[in-house]
Amino acid sequence: MNKPAPKIRLPQGKELRARLLVTVGAVLLVYMVVSTVQAIWQNYQIDKDLSTLREKNADLKLYNKYLQNLIAYRQTDSFKDKEARAKLNYQKSGETVLIIPAEDSGRFTEGNARQHETTTRVLTNPEKWWQFIFGPHESA
Repeated sequence: MNKPAPKIRLPQGKELRARLLVTVGAVLLVYMVVSTVQAIWQNYQIDKDLSTLREKNADLKLYNKYLQNLIAYRQTDSFKDKEARAKLNYQKSGETVLIIPAEDSGRFTEGNARQHETTTRVLTNPEKWWQFIFGPHESA
């Protein structure tokens, strides 16, 4: 009943070195693959961030150009003149200012001008000649 326990044979010598070399090689290979994948992923993220920053840079350059043009325009005499007229009610010498009362301002709106244009009858070419030769005729 008492059987001797089986003996476990441990590798020795060349076999031990070969197994140890294969194990170390496998660990190094896994480490190199993981490092390479991490480097590729990091490179991808950096390229993506770089393209985003380049787009923002282009947008900011465009906005900067717009602001430079706006500053240049606001330094012109025509802008200063326009703003002085609009905000300070200035006028040039010899210029007459026309003030329209609020109750009459409805007559001068763009919609009323268009409505007036549509009610005017367009004359045909023969009618224009008739008016040119014989004068305007009264329509009843």
